[in-house]
Amino acid sequence: MIPGLNKFHYADYIVFVAMLIFSAAIGLAFGWLNRKKQSTKDFLLGGGDLKVFPVGISILASFTSAIAILGFSAEMYRYGTMYWMITLSYPFTQGFAALVFIPLFHGLKITSAYQYLELRFHKYVRTTASIIFSFQMFLYMSVALYTPALAIEQVTDISLVISIVGTGAICILYTVIGGMKATVWIDTFQVLIMFAGLIAVAIKGTLDIPGGFTELIRRADRSGRIEFFDFNPNPFVRHTFWTLFFGGFLTNLTVYGSNQGTIQRYLTVKNWQNASKALMINLIGGVFLLTLTCFCGLVAYAKYYECDILGSGIIKRGEQLLPYLVMDILGKLHGLPGLFVATIYSAALSTISGGMNSLAAVCITDFVKPIYLITKGHALNEKKAAYITKGLALLFGLGAIGLAYLCQFFGNTVLQLALSIFGLLGGPLLGVITLGMFFKKANWVGALTGLIVSTIANIWLGIEGVLYSKPTGLKPVSTAGCNFTAFPVTQPPLTTVPAMEEDLGPVFYRMSYLYYSLFACLITYFLGVVVSFIVEKKKLVEIKPTNPEYLVNWKIWTNNRIVQTQINDEDLELEVKKINL
Repeated sequence: MIPGLNKFHYADYIVFVAMLIFSAAIGLAFGWLNRKKQSTKDFLLGGGDLKVFPVGISILASFTSAIAILGFSAEMYRYGTMYWMITLSYPFTQGFAALVFIPLFHGLKITSAYQYLELRFHKYVRTTASIIFSFQMFLYMSVALYTPALAIEQVTDISLVISIVGTGAICILYTVIGGMKATVWIDTFQVLIMFAGLIAVAIKGTLDIPGGFTELIRRADRSGRIEFFDFNPNPFVRHTFWTLFFGGFLTNLTVYGSNQGTIQRYLTVKNWQNASKALMINLIGGVFLLTLTCFCGLVAYAKYYECDILGSGIIKRGEQLLPYLVMDILGKLHGLPGLFVATIYSAALSTISGGMNSLAAVCITDFVKPIYLITKGHALNEKKAAYITKGLALLFGLGAIGLAYLCQFFGNTVLQLALSIFGLLGGPLLGVITLGMFFKKANWVGALTGLIVSTIANIWLGIEGVLYSKPTGLKPVSTAGCNFTAFPVTQPPLTTVPAMEEDLGPVFYRMSYLYYSLFACLITYFLGVVVSFIVEKKKLVEIKPTNPEYLVNWKIWTNNRIVQTQINDEDLELEVKKINL
């Protein structure tokens, strides 16, 4: 806890604990109401008949992590408003997903996104993609639980262990007992908490600045933080209009087009049209939430424009910026700091519950059921499969808590690498899925080659980027107004950020991180097409003709319906018998 900062009041604890209890109660209620429905479809897809609005909000909640809320505000504080321009890519990303990806996945009626890769290519491609996703999501869940716990601990008196174990346990409880239906409605409740907390910070922070909103904008503008239209085409500049638009389009498409957690939510509604509507609700909420979070970052700069709390050493990490601001401006308004902490943990809980559900879906569908079918010669019955799925969700939740606790013993570089993995591995998965959708001549050998090589290349690029690159584009700050007798100072007063940007490593490693997905997709497409051509030309392996149902249908939104191809365990059992014969 930082000396001199307002402390948590008992009213704050009441608000925070009430959020956790209410979330758990929703999970228990749905678990009781659906106690007679024992199937993987009910647990993983909510029965496939959920309402559009809560599903749209749940998509928003699942990928609005606490890391994002804390990180976006720090981004505005340190680099300015340029990042907000990524919202211009949102309608294109989600419109493309709604009209291209959703009809295809809904038409196949699959539970795991990577079942598509077996249908289109081969089980080897499916298994490889499932392993990559599982590693990606499990690592991200753990860091997403640890990072906010650390930030909250250092500006309040809530211990790291209590935060991780307590919130993780609540999340496991409602996810395992209530399943997807409970998760979707709890996400809806938690998003309301997120908006309430951020709106409270934005309003109170603005009112606390002499001159209000006008002075806030003036201070941000004078420091160069109000910046929207940098049209520099250089791909090695961190954020420009082009990197945010084109790079943001593909980066976000890894979430809305190839991520199991999102695709799973598409399938919780009755048809692809409703899933597309849910995605549009997510679009509106996402723009609003990002705008609100970014504005809170500008509030923090305007509040501390004469005393940079990062440069002066008052706080150590950018993630602590928003919690510090909250305790500073809301600390005496008992209950509101508790609301903000509930906001941060609502974001964390939504990410963890979505991760548990998607990991359980991938594991039961892509590993347990196929292995059981091969070893036993018949499909796993639904009741037993439902219990195994709940056990898997429990196991992944406990594992995430354990790894989140161990994160405190890792260095910052390791944590940054772990967090980067989520974005780095999304590109290859998007690449191989779109290869199957758009390239009719691509076969499984080319797809598998492209997937493996692009994954290795992206991880290599990400590691080198983290190790050798340094922050560029930092905006000026000042510590001239700091009271250095009240806080420990780690560096002398400064008025600007040093402009020197040498020793940034090889130029290729400075590629904007928003182009990592494009880099992976290009590798996948190139190798996928070239290797497929060679394999077909040389007749190295037997390649089955491509089923048109597994290719994108550009006319789908002009039709009133889509042919549904049900993929179930009986189909898989028949396929295994054919193989054995």
